[in-house]
Amino acid sequence: MVGDIGGTNARFALVAPGESELISVKTLQCNKFETIQQAIESYLSSINNVQIKSSCIASAGTTHLDVFKPANNDWVINKASVSSALNGVEVNWINDFSAQALATSTLTNDDVLVVNQGIAQTERVRLVIGPGTGLGTCGLIKSSGGWVALPAQGGHSDFAPNSDLEIEILTILKKQFGHVAVERILSGPGIVNLYKALCQINGNEILLHTPSEVTTAAIKLTPDPMAKETLHLFCQIFGSVTGTIALTTGCLGGIYITSDLVRNFLDFFIKSDFLKCFEDKGRLQYYMTDIPIFISKKENMGLIGSTYHLNN
Repeated sequence: MVGDIGGTNARFALVAPGESELISVKTLQCNKFETIQQAIESYLSSINNVQIKSSCIASAGTTHLDVFKPANNDWVINKASVSSALNGVEVNWINDFSAQALATSTLTNDDVLVVNQGIAQTERVRLVIGPGTGLGTCGLIKSSGGWVALPAQGGHSDFAPNSDLEIEILTILKKQFGHVAVERILSGPGIVNLYKALCQINGNEILLHTPSEVTTAAIKLTPDPMAKETLHLFCQIFGSVTGTIALTTGCLGGIYITSDLVRNFLDFFIKSDFLKCFEDKGRLQYYMTDIPIFISKKENMGLIGSTYHLNN
C-alpha cells in the first residue's frame, strides 16, 4: 500500500509487489478523520481488507521523527500506531515532496507541459516545486543507484518583496502572521491572503473567501478585477521565488512544477509573467534562460513517487 498525506486530502492506493501501476486509488478528506489510522482503516475496509505486505507513505512534515505532525494538517502521526493499523507491517516514510520529486523521474514528454524549453544538463540537480496547501520544494539528483530526492522546506523561507506593492502586502501579512514565509502567498490559502491584502490596499470589499472562489472569479469570461489582479501577482511572485531557489540550488537539470492548484488556471499561468519574473535576475538572466521548466500534467504524483521509493 502506498499513501500520500497532504494538508487537505489523504490518498491511498495498492501496488502489486515490484510493479508500478496504481490500483484502487482513493482520496479521503483529512478533516473527516481524527487520526491517520482511522483513514487507513476506512480505506482498507473499502477494498475488502486486502493483505498488505509492505507500505510507503509520503507526508508533509518531519517524517524522520517517530512522532510528527504533518504541515498544514491537524493529525499527529505516530509511526508505531500506523504500523499497528497495518497489522505490524513496517511503513517507509518519506517527505511528500520527496515523493513528488521521485515521481518526476517517471514522466514522459506526454506527461508535461513545457514552460521554458531551455537546455537540460542531465547530470545536474533538478528542482521540484509546487503550491498546494503549502509550498513544497525538493531537489532531485541522479546517482548510480537511481534517483535520489533532496528534501527541503523552501516554502518556509522568508518572503522578499520586489515592489512597493509587495512591500505593502508584506506589511499587512506581517501584522497577521508575524513571520511571513513564501507559502503565506504561494499556496491555496496564500491566494486568499493575497486577495484580502489587495482588497485592503484598494479599499475594496472582500467578496471571495476560498482559493477556488478566487481562481474561478479570475479566469471567468468577465473576471473579477481583484481576483484577476491576485492571480496575476501570484504568478509574478511564484516566478521570482522559483528563480531565487533555482539560483541557490543550481538546478540546471530542470524545474518541474507539480501542483493541482496551478493546473486549475493553467492557461492563465502560461500567459502570465511567471517566466519573465523567473528570468529577471539581473546579471544572471542568461543563466536563467537555459533552465528548462515543465508543468506535470499527471495526477497522483505523491503515490507514484511513494511507489518508486518502495521499489527502489
